[in-house]
Amino acid sequence: MRIILLIAILLLSLKGSAQNTASDNLLILELLQNQRYDEASDYLKKVYPEPLKDIKILSRIGYSLRMAGKLSEAETYYERILEQDPAEISSLFSMAGISQRKGNFLKAKEYYKQILAVDSTNFSVYKQLSDMIESSEGLLFATAYLQKANSLNPADGDIAYSYSKVLKDLKQYDSAAKVLDEAIRSDSTNLILLRGKTELAYAIKDWNVVIDMSGLIIKDGDRSANILKMLGEAYYSIGKYQQAIDILQGLEANDMKTESTLYFIAMSYKNLKNFNKAVEYLNKTISESVSPNTSGYYAQMGLVQETNKQIRQALEAYQKSLFFENKPLTLYSMALIYDQKLKQSKSALTYYKRYINSKPPSSQKSYIEYSEYRITELSK
Repeated sequence: MRIILLIAILLLSLKGSAQNTASDNLLILELLQNQRYDEASDYLKKVYPEPLKDIKILSRIGYSLRMAGKLSEAETYYERILEQDPAEISSLFSMAGISQRKGNFLKAKEYYKQILAVDSTNFSVYKQLSDMIESSEGLLFATAYLQKANSLNPADGDIAYSYSKVLKDLKQYDSAAKVLDEAIRSDSTNLILLRGKTELAYAIKDWNVVIDMSGLIIKDGDRSANILKMLGEAYYSIGKYQQAIDILQGLEANDMKTESTLYFIAMSYKNLKNFNKAVEYLNKTISESVSPNTSGYYAQMGLVQETNKQIRQALEAYQKSLFFENKPLTLYSMALIYDQKLKQSKSALTYYKRYINSKPPSSQKSYIEYSEYRITELSK
């Protein structure tokens, strides 16, 4: 819709030129409607040759180039406009947008500030600034712009959600609620705002509101992991343990489990006195809380210490690695240390046997054969 409006404005501006013809207008319209922006810019430059000072024509060529992705060339046209009129808001917006697309957020910020110097109540500028700063620096750094944008347009859902999130993080819960409630009055079906309301209720442990709001969101088709997690924890917190299990196990079944969701399932089973299930899920919680790479890290630590002739420390590291995952090669490394470096035959025999019993892969054939040989020798 916005592009169609811009095209219409472009054509109206072109009609004012004596050089322009109806056939030119039709061709330019066709090129723009078919998003052939590169061709449109070339045709405009042909129809309106240099030297060119008409701000409207410069703007249209800049627009076509910008939409064609030729950002640096588009900048030159907007700069020519700003040389004539440094406060031309449309060109300042375009230059800010180009700077953002190039990742030059500081430059974009300066252009937006120039717009505010002309129009200090421009909601679009505050919204663009808050979005840009939130994505580049973090939500908290956008607070001042979010506050101003919200004061100019309290009904904007995106701004209300982000601003309420800042207020929530600052523990200004009443203010966050007012921001959300005012925006929701303008759009009661906005899922972004309903999610914000749910997250705020979760933060202040208003479990009944969490359940009510989550229900509305799920009814509208949003079954995202965070909503289901909050709903499950809310059911647990009001003592509806089976409902909590049903919700949170759904996350587990869809591979969206977390340490937290598994813990609340375990505690729900505990409160239902299903202790076997509670233990099962506590074990799952422990496994989920540990990085899958922990075993490998300890094994590498052991290898480094073994290479550095820190034999006892190496054995301790290997033992910690085995606590997290029973890897065959770690067992084999320990067997070799006990056998060849410490000359402790009994311990060496134990670890060679454990290595064989761990069913190492066929790629470790030489280690398997050596272990079997040493088991035979050490068993004599």
